[in-house]
Amino acid sequence: QQVLLKKFQVTFNRSLDGVLDELNSKNLTEFGPVDDHADSGDETTYNAIRLPGAKRGDDGSRSSKVEVLTSQVSFSSTGREWAAVSGEGLHVYSLDEDMIFDPISLTESITPAAVESKLMNGDYAIALQMAAHLNEFALVRQVLEETPFASITHVVRTIGPEHLERLMQFISKIMDTSPHVEFYLEWCLEMLKTHGMHMDKHRTSFMRAFRAMHKVVQTRDDEVKTICNQNRYTLDFIASQARLVQSQQEYEDEHGVESMVMT
Repeated sequence: QQVLLKKFQVTFNRSLDGVLDELNSKNLTEFGPVDDHADSGDETTYNAIRLPGAKRGDDGSRSSKVEVLTSQVSFSSTGREWAAVSGEGLHVYSLDEDMIFDPISLTESITPAAVESKLMNGDYAIALQMAAHLNEFALVRQVLEETPFASITHVVRTIGPEHLERLMQFISKIMDTSPHVEFYLEWCLEMLKTHGMHMDKHRTSFMRAFRAMHKVVQTRDDEVKTICNQNRYTLDFIASQARLVQSQQEYEDEHGVESMVMT
């Protein structure tokens, strides 16, 4: 005995047989469902091959729709992803959103190994472009965090318009949990400064990314503000100690007084 736990629809092409869950009752007969044009006098639909001199086609000819077939199903070793091959193509299903394979303009030379090779050679701009083509969250995060702070401006200038919206979504998602707040704020600032005119002209396409970025920046600002307010006196003490040490070093430099080290 088998129990159907969940059903996945691999196509919405209604020209195929077996797509509709509910059939039209007027097309149901005691022998099963029939097509809307089964009784049509138009012979060109069902009798594509016409004999020379024949005025009517073969009365015994029949036509049927192509059925929806799934030829193979495979599961990953972790049990969290599986894929199916059907007449409509390859379908990948995953429980992890970060593992969804959704590449953009992918070529054979763009691979995760090639991205890591570019990172090792210091080609951060090319590495980010390749990671954006692969559209893998973990790979994009690795490239972003391995890019030096001083190189962010140069890397942002090489980002194409087709990758801006997704990179903004990636940065917003990473910044939500990352401790490197200033680092990712610099990424956000440089992206807005460099591509602000393009984003403003196509604001409807970037509205979702704008909202996500604004939300995470506002959230991190509130968190930092709360921490600073709770530790205000501690921060004042640390700042005063830093000023005291600096003034003492300046005094020793001016008067040539050597500091005494107590053992």
